Amino acid sequence: MVHEHDVVQGMTGEELVGLARALKIPLTNRTIPRSRLLDTILKILETLETAGSKPSLHSPAIKLQSVDKRFGNKFAIRNLNLSIKPGEIIGLVGPNGAGKTTTLRIITGIIAPSRGTVAVDGFDMKKKPLQAKQRIGYIPERPTCYQSLRVREYLTFVARVYGVPKPTMLIRLKEYTELFQLKPLLSSFIGTLSRGNLQRILLAGIFVREPPYVLALDEPIYGLDPRGAWILKKLVRKIRDEGSCAVISTHTLEIAQGLCDRFVIMNEGDVVGEGTLEELLAQHKSALTLEEVFLELTGGIPEEQGV
Repeated sequence: MVHEHDVVQGMTGEELVGLARALKIPLTNRTIPRSRLLDTILKILETLETAGSKPSLHSPAIKLQSVDKRFGNKFAIRNLNLSIKPGEIIGLVGPNGAGKTTTLRIITGIIAPSRGTVAVDGFDMKKKPLQAKQRIGYIPERPTCYQSLRVREYLTFVARVYGVPKPTMLIRLKEYTELFQLKPLLSSFIGTLSRGNLQRILLAGIFVREPPYVLALDEPIYGLDPRGAWILKKLVRKIRDEGSCAVISTHTLEIAQGLCDRFVIMNEGDVVGEGTLEELLAQHKSALTLEEVFLELTGGIPEEQGV
């Protein structure tokens, strides 16, 4: 409630009036002191917060069991078993063609496995695909979006699709448009935006929904400027501590090492290493960093060549 209180306190008069209407607060006077309206809104929000129960994720939040994916005669993934708990960030790392993006697309239900089962927040992706997909926030490696929508229209559309109550939507739109510095872009058409701005809009679209989150992020830092990358990393850590989970695919091992709790290293469709950084370093005594573990498991550390 303290966090929500701060967001509401920062709203403009127009935004407060919109929130009051969403909460069905009678506005009988032509003018009303800001302090009185703010006090009324906060009391109602506190009542709703007290009355409602906070949801939590099923454990494991993501579970892949004996998953294969073939394209023709070629295996993109072989016998993948993956379990991610609430409050955990998993780094999915590997060279190009290792199967990382295919894994994320299977987790999100974009493609079906050739064999095996996938469950998200306790919902089987094959038996209950709608419920499973509703739980996931996904950022693809090549972000795409509805180019003919304005930014505000897109974020409002996402909130409505996921059934976010209007008062909550207004508060979270305020919070995340400011956090990702989207306010100057709200009236812009999505098709006119740079990749970095599009990435920030898709991220805001994920977080405008209500937590806890199950996130599948494919190279989420790519395209973001240093400030945007710092904000995203801080936010992902925050929601992890609040009970959400994330699986993040990245080639940037420094980011993975500083952000993830556990790592799954893939190579040519197989999991060749898994564990915390400490566990991986203990298993590979000659390695001093995640990068060196990665190189050992995916072809060996390149020998220095003379000039």
